[in-house]
Amino acid sequence: MIKVVCAADMDEPGRARLAAVSAAARIEYLEPAVVPELEDPELEVLIAGDLPRWAPRLRWLQAPTAGVERLVGRIPAGVVLTNARGVYAPAMAEYVMWAVLQAAQDAQARRRLQQAGRWPDDEKAALGRRLRGLTMVVAGYGGAGREVARLANAIGMRVVAIKARPEVTRYDGFLVAGTGDPEGVIPERILGVDRLVEAAGTADFLVLTMPATSRNRGMVGPEVLAALPTGAWVVNVGRGTALDQPALVEALRSGHLGGAVLDVFDPEPLSRRSPLWKLPNVVLTPHVSGADALGRTELAALICANLRHYMAGEPMLNLVDFGRGY
Repeated sequence: MIKVVCAADMDEPGRARLAAVSAAARIEYLEPAVVPELEDPELEVLIAGDLPRWAPRLRWLQAPTAGVERLVGRIPAGVVLTNARGVYAPAMAEYVMWAVLQAAQDAQARRRLQQAGRWPDDEKAALGRRLRGLTMVVAGYGGAGREVARLANAIGMRVVAIKARPEVTRYDGFLVAGTGDPEGVIPERILGVDRLVEAAGTADFLVLTMPATSRNRGMVGPEVLAALPTGAWVVNVGRGTALDQPALVEALRSGHLGGAVLDVFDPEPLSRRSPLWKLPNVVLTPHVSGADALGRTELAALICANLRHYMAGEPMLNLVDFGRGY
């Protein structure tokens, strides 16, 4: 028997699916807060966002999140780490398209008219901008970035992708069926991070879906923001560390950028003293872009698939490369 401890958010259908994976897996459930104090000599598989205090037989840790920056560097030798990239991609991509559509349709201006109970003197003042033909640069072309690209492409936008290894176009991580761009065929161009400034110069919308690593900290700073065309928008659903917040504030205040929609920050929660709260062309949300009612179902699908692979001695989905940090 293999002992599996699950501290992820699993509903009853998810637990039933996990129990049905193998009769050789003995599954126990814990609250996430208990994991750092856990001491278990039999534990072999842990589904949690943290490490136990002592588990000498631990061989595999499945994180329930896409970001694993808190775990990389702490994993004991001989333990495999997998993450949940791809699980939250559909919700994140729909959030991005909500952000892009409300920016293009100037939803804030229309809302102000409605709240004032006023019909505009010039109806052109409330006109929107068509997305078809505009360019979206997606920085970070993993599970979430590829689903963003699929939706943007479906609406007629041009897509340019930025990724650490542009020569690797195929995606081999977890995807919800029918989503994403597993073959990497949607973007007009897939460029390396070293060409981000060049790509930014073409962007009507710069969408960030990058993980938190030491290499991409502050990657979107003054040079990239200055390269964006006047009126461009920035949307960040990846990690707040990739975006230089003070530089963004300056670009917004100067009028160079059209605006920004931000779901992630550095640090989190966003300080109440941050000037971002009061800028009129900014929409802020509290790290919720990946949260929806289907997330638990899709997380359960990934966990079950990986447990089957583990029990069979097969390669698992979403293996984390410790050198790259994700």
